[in-house]
Amino acid sequence: MNLPRLIIADEINEGTVSPGVFLVYALKRTGVKIKVFTCARSETDLRLLKLLLEEPVISLDLYTCGTVKNLKTLFQKTADSDALNVILVPLGTRPEENFVQVHPEPADLAKALSCGIVLVLAASTSAVLTANTASAVVSTFDGAEDNPVLGILFASVKNPREYQLLEQDYGRKSALLTLGYIPKEIERPSPTLQDLYDTGAATRIMQIKSAVLQLISVTRQVDWEILDAFGYLKRDWTPPQETGYIEKNFKIAIVGDRDFSLEDNNSRELFQFLKCEVADYNPWQDPFPLDAEAFYFPHSMVGVYVDKLMAHRPFVYGIKQSLIANKLIFANGASSLLFGQHLTTSNRVKHEALKIFPFWGSYTSVKKGDVSRRIEVRATVDSIFTKKEEKMRGYALDGLHISNPGNVVPPVWAYRDTYKDAELGTSGWVKGYCFVTDLNLELWSNIDVVNRWLSLRKR
Repeated sequence: MNLPRLIIADEINEGTVSPGVFLVYALKRTGVKIKVFTCARSETDLRLLKLLLEEPVISLDLYTCGTVKNLKTLFQKTADSDALNVILVPLGTRPEENFVQVHPEPADLAKALSCGIVLVLAASTSAVLTANTASAVVSTFDGAEDNPVLGILFASVKNPREYQLLEQDYGRKSALLTLGYIPKEIERPSPTLQDLYDTGAATRIMQIKSAVLQLISVTRQVDWEILDAFGYLKRDWTPPQETGYIEKNFKIAIVGDRDFSLEDNNSRELFQFLKCEVADYNPWQDPFPLDAEAFYFPHSMVGVYVDKLMAHRPFVYGIKQSLIANKLIFANGASSLLFGQHLTTSNRVKHEALKIFPFWGSYTSVKKGDVSRRIEVRATVDSIFTKKEEKMRGYALDGLHISNPGNVVPPVWAYRDTYKDAELGTSGWVKGYCFVTDLNLELWSNIDVVNRWLSLRKR
């Protein structure tokens, strides 16, 4: 099986659009057929990529996928054998001017997916200092059995002369191929997540597109052909072991306009993988899907549309009747707030909710550059979704709060930050066949759990 693939590990400067976003959109504009994946990117990056590329994005995170097998299954299912499949991964953090603390994700993904890496490093004021830093970064990958680093590209370079000096200094320290540079002049401020949902989003996207056109207009500034070719280097792909699941023969409706979703496309792909018929349900355009046996509410920008949704009687009536009919309902992340008594948005406006659970919810704006914390969920009791002691993974969401859940509907999960080895809280509430969580759960982290949950609804 041929799956052209390449990791771009970029150093992200807070407050500016990350260089990897520029590169993947520029590749597309140069005529390269490309499919983009992400790992450990912020919600802002994910939204920005969806708007630029005008297509869904898949997240490939080895931690939240749980196992290499799950990760490879997701990649193999969604990758395009006729395109360059690019995975955007943060390179690391820079606690000091001349030191980059490299994250483990680039090397771990390269090993799991058997592919190469192109590094994108920010240039400092000194060419010598940047060359030394780049050499140190590359050396962190030397311990790998098969060094996956194929080349390096520099960002935030002030002018061509600085790049010439940098290339010379770096060339003395390493034989690694340099692919060019991204000029500092085309950097653009990173929009907030709210910016990408308001009426000015189109203008902000156009500014980034204009900067990309400026980047690709200069001949040989970035060697696009070599960047593309790196994905086609012969690296064997070993398919994961096949897992057979019984065909569900029913429809699951994904609720909400895709424009408001903060999720990647992972959940949709999993439902299809588990042999469900997946349908989009836009409450403002589509009749309520009476023939659906399950409903999935993705993590979303709930504060933008809650008033409109709660005023839409066919939706409210349809969901409450589905609850009575014991149809499966799962609300992920911020969408869980729709099922409480009321929710308060970032502008402190209080909105009525579905009043299915006793809790109150609030959702505040997330700061620029914030990346949600990876967590591990453990079921403390049996529920319709998980059995006691079963584990799943996902993200704890900053700015999302549920209060006064009461004792009538106690939580069924505890969750922890495995990196800090610290318990963080509880989540997961059940009423009938409705399950809600204020965590952004990665359903691929435990496929068997999701399959068993879907199998509760039989036709």
